[in-house]
Amino acid sequence: MAYANIIPMTATVTLDKAGRLVLPKPVRDQLHLRAGSKLRLDVMGDHMELTQEVPEVKIVQKKDGLPVVVGWKGFDAAKAVREMREDQVARLDAPFRKK
Repeated sequence: MAYANIIPMTATVTLDKAGRLVLPKPVRDQLHLRAGSKLRLDVMGDHMELTQEVPEVKIVQKKDGLPVVVGWKGFDAAKAVREMREDQVARLDAPFRKK
């Protein structure tokens, strides 16, 4: 799955005694992950890859007949768009902020 506005990240996580790991909050926020989000684990040789399993997207028709993606249960598309815009504005504004 490709995302145009995803910032590449690298993080080190540690397994607890039960074999669980915690994804860092910036990663969860960027990928809109929350408790109950489904992830697929693929093991390839000596490394592993986690991939978000996105629920089937629902599509509705607007009055003018254009298809609109509205998301899935528990997903707030408007909030996701607002957060992406805020992140983009913060990144673009950063070089001009006084320190």
